[in-house]
This record gives sequence, structure tokens and C-alpha cells, in this order.
Amino acid sequence: MLEVIGIIFIIVVGCLSHFLYDWTHHNKLVGYFTAVNESTWEHLKLVIAPSFIWLIIEYHFYFDNPNLFFARFISLVVMLLIIPFIFYSYTHVTKKPILFVDISSFIVSIIIGQLVFSKLINITSSNLVLTHIGIIGLIIIFLIYITRTYVPTMNFLHKDPITNKYGIEGHFDDK
Repeated sequence: MLEVIGIIFIIVVGCLSHFLYDWTHHNKLVGYFTAVNESTWEHLKLVIAPSFIWLIIEYHFYFDNPNLFFARFISLVVMLLIIPFIFYSYTHVTKKPILFVDISSFIVSIIIGQLVFSKLINITSSNLVLTHIGIIGLIIIFLIYITRTYVPTMNFLHKDPITNKYGIEGHFDDK
């Protein structure tokens, strides 16, 4: 049941965070955690920040489960792989993005990620090495994703398709 609540939480918070940067009048701190442009990279942040917030919440339920950090790490990696896989697969065929498919891939990635989490969290054996891998992996994901907005690499993942710019410079401001 908790995983279903997590699915709903991550979807709702992720959807809201798509607009949060504009709603806060381009607050730089908010930009670290929410999408600042329409690039694939920035849209991956729509699952990252809500997943970390959800990890804080679920810690209160799983604090004594040694699989928590590894399960959350792997589930987040699954989500982060599914979204671009679906996006680049279907746009290769259609030659253009389709909003309904993009939203669906976001939701599907979260559902699959939470299913992976529920399987891993319930494994009876635990391993301290996996716990450390999970913690280190989560820290690495967190640091990479918050820094790449302000220090983007010049590749297709970071390129805003509307402005053809990268990172925070790629933000489209219609004012």
C-alpha cells in the first residue's frame, strides 16, 4: 500500500515541480531541484526530487530495513532509464515529441520504479555492501542532477529543444 501512495506522491509532486521554477519567478535555489527548461535532463529531475522527498517519508516506515537505500537507488535508476528510453525510441519513429506519450512514460517509469522498490525492499537477506552502494549511488545522483542545471554538458540530453540552449540558459521565458 505504501508503494501505491509513493506512486501517487511522486507523480503529483513531479507534475507540480514541472512548473515550480516559473511559479517562483526563476528562483535559483528552486532551479537546482526542478525543471528549468524542456530538455530531457531537466525532465528527469521531475522524478528525482520527488523520489528523494518520498525517501525521507518512507524512511519513517522502513528505518529498520537495511534494503531501503539500495531499493530506492535501484528504483530511481530504473525510472531515470525508462523515461529517456521511451522518449528517444518513439521520437526516433515519429520525429517529434507527443505530450501524451511523454506524460505516460513519466507515469509508467514511476510505476515500474516503485514495483522494483517493493520487490527489493522485501528481500529477506540484506547486505551491508548493498546498503553502502545505495547510499553512495543516491548521493551521486543527487549531486549530478542538481549541478548539471547550472553546469550542463553540451549534449543532446541537456539541450532545450525550444531555445537550442543548455541548462539554465535554455530556459524559455515568454515575457
